[in-house]
Amino acid sequence: MQGVVFNIQRFCLNDGPGIRTTVFFKGCPLRCRWCHNPESHSIARETMCENGKDEVCGRYMTVDEVMVEVLKDRVFYEHSDGGLTLSGGEPLMQSDFAYELLKQAKQNGLHTCVETCGFAKTEDILKIAEVTDVFLYDWKMTDDTLHKEYTGVNNARIRENLQQIDATDAKIVLRCPIIPHVNDTDEHFGGITAIANALQHIVGIEVEPYHALGNNKYVRLGRPEAAPTFEPPTQQQVAAWVAQLQKSTDVPVKKA
Repeated sequence: MQGVVFNIQRFCLNDGPGIRTTVFFKGCPLRCRWCHNPESHSIARETMCENGKDEVCGRYMTVDEVMVEVLKDRVFYEHSDGGLTLSGGEPLMQSDFAYELLKQAKQNGLHTCVETCGFAKTEDILKIAEVTDVFLYDWKMTDDTLHKEYTGVNNARIRENLQQIDATDAKIVLRCPIIPHVNDTDEHFGGITAIANALQHIVGIEVEPYHALGNNKYVRLGRPEAAPTFEPPTQQQVAAWVAQLQKSTDVPVKKA
């Protein structure tokens, strides 16, 4: 079985517990206006150009080929309680490939995480949950209308799938991208903590401040007009967001 991967990043420290290898999948059903990985939008291979040189983004890999890379760092996982994380894009767009990869990881004794936007078939989510220890679950906008405006889809299915995951044994970390003047509102922060307080298997909330580090990728893909124009927050703003959320929940809150 093959999937389309655009990066395998080793020694990751922010994609779940311990030292991890993160496998980035091509393809995403959302079009978040603040996205810093535009090369993940299409499942097709693409060409990125920089300084007159073309770079192909995306490669077909088998489960075995990916696991060869992942298992190179087994000793680091064992000493840090780390493991494999699937990210993207959206791993659930290649759900069969994601499942087989996670299954092999579990067979090799690895801890597994999946970062997901939650916009997927519920049956795919529940199958993935069988071989996933922690879901890094994106919660982008509480207001459904704003969610559709800024991501292209409403959040009804995302809400439902979050509840379905919570009914399994998998743990949940809510990952919340916060963009100044977009969703840094009392309403959204209240929505985050209300959802967190209602979940049985949540272990953390992570605030992901907007950054513009991926804006040059839009230029390299030939889509400069699509690059985000938001302003990154200050450290003081981020600290205030974390403090505001923590006042309303016992779930640990931190900056991602």
